Amino acid sequence: MNATFPGSVVARQGKTASEFLAGMFFATKGIMLLQVREITGLDTPVIQNWVGRGWIPKPVDKRYSANHLARIMLINMLRPVAKLEHIAHILSFINGDAENRSDDIIPEASLYIYVCDILDRVDFETVLTNDALERLIESQIGDYREPFDGAREKLISGIKLILMYYAAAVVKVRADRMLKELGLADAEN
Repeated sequence: MNATFPGSVVARQGKTASEFLAGMFFATKGIMLLQVREITGLDTPVIQNWVGRGWIPKPVDKRYSANHLARIMLINMLRPVAKLEHIAHILSFINGDAENRSDDIIPEASLYIYVCDILDRVDFETVLTNDALERLIESQIGDYREPFDGAREKLISGIKLILMYYAAAVVKVRADRMLKELGLADAEN
């Protein structure tokens, strides 16, 4: 299990993503930007830029929902290895326009939970084949009910892209660490 929730700086402490999100939003109408910053480690201008670009829906009454937070954490977890525009395309592929909930095939909080639950079952020392990755995703999303024909396949493809980019991020961190250990990179990179 990962030490922190992907896309955040929050220690897992043995909790699942579902428990984490449920705890954050229990008895509240949402969280404020300061709390989003504390959870993700992102600066205010970054979050506001993502909202301004339409990658994250505008907060409601200055409050961010579980779906807002999940979408921010999904973007944050992939940005070490993927262009922000590519991440936005992946999220749009899955759920269309960030501001329009009617075109969603899954709430972002549920998507984030699926991704985290799969990551808890994956060993990045072993490279999964395409088929093995799809079987793993299928087993995890067994409870998903598609709102229209083809939504399940779209969700599987989107999760697969997210997982592949995340795996690349994990490998990149390892490679960067090795580069530093070998004295081939300065400490600031």
